[in-house]
Amino acid sequence: MAAKIVIALVAFPVLVHAIFTVTRLVLGLMLPELLTHAGSWSEIVSKGAVVAAFLLAVRASFGVCRRLWPAPAVK
Repeated sequence: MAAKIVIALVAFPVLVHAIFTVTRLVLGLMLPELLTHAGSWSEIVSKGAVVAAFLLAVRASFGVCRRLWPAPAVK
């Protein structure tokens, strides 16, 4: 039970934050060039990149935490 609590309350949010930060750093390097080509859509593209990075981080963290989740001893 303790392992499940640690995974749900500690590992999942920490992984989401770490993956989101790394994704935003990488997108931060590429985004200025994309925004110059986007023209009037630049603000929408910028917000979309933040949302996409967040969704990617949540999905990746869910996948990792699902692998860490302890399996029941008896099937």
